[in-house]
Amino acid sequence: MNFAVIGHPIAHSFSPFLHQVNFKENNDDHRYTSIDVNPDDIKYIRGITKMHELSGFNVTVPHKETIMPYLDEIDESAFTIGAVNTVKIVDGKYIGYNTDVSGYRQSYIDAFSDDFKRVLILGAGGASKAVLNAHLSLGHDVTIVARRKTSFNDFKDKNFKTHLLGEAYDKPFDVIVNATPLGLQKEDAFNAFNLEQVVHDDTIGMDLIYNPEITPFMTHFNIYKNGLDMLIGQAMDAYEIWTDKKGNREAVKTAFIERENL
Repeated sequence: MNFAVIGHPIAHSFSPFLHQVNFKENNDDHRYTSIDVNPDDIKYIRGITKMHELSGFNVTVPHKETIMPYLDEIDESAFTIGAVNTVKIVDGKYIGYNTDVSGYRQSYIDAFSDDFKRVLILGAGGASKAVLNAHLSLGHDVTIVARRKTSFNDFKDKNFKTHLLGEAYDKPFDVIVNATPLGLQKEDAFNAFNLEQVVHDDTIGMDLIYNPEITPFMTHFNIYKNGLDMLIGQAMDAYEIWTDKKGNREAVKTAFIERENL
């Protein structure tokens, strides 16, 4: 079977490497590639996937929300979040899921204790909805900052505080999560969101970006983590949706680390 990740830009994605390693470990005769889909072309997603003969695909920025109207069914968890990152194609039917929540939540729990309660999420796109869901499930107090008030309208779960960029923050946060693409091209999300006054020595900087390994945002924190473990977690959950088989997480992570150390 053929699989892919769609996004724009997409050249930075490690998903093809991770999935191919997993396919090899599980003796699968599958292929995985990346497809750059311009935002204006998401309406042609069925034609694009048919051309590549896909049985399923991952969805990354900026399509996690805009793809939803073009799907036949949406899993309950993805519907609740309001974003899709995985699509399974069955007999011509396109079914949307979201594995970002489970991938992010497990990555966070594995890395940090649950003593940190005040969370700030940068951006109000599809990725931030998954991060919100994960932190709410841990009982955290969440604030989301965005440039426009209308950005919050699409959130189905409203159990968070809103903050508009440019307004003064009231007090520091324990965890700050960059859920925007800022950093892919060396932009500094920390400066873009005026975070100088809201960090303390133990504030955690979580960046969903994994390439580059260390973004400018992460350099402002003593404690930080990138999005690699989340990527692997959500990828293996997607693999299970497509194939009903468990992914080999440890083998995938080991292969990635060895690749980076070459």
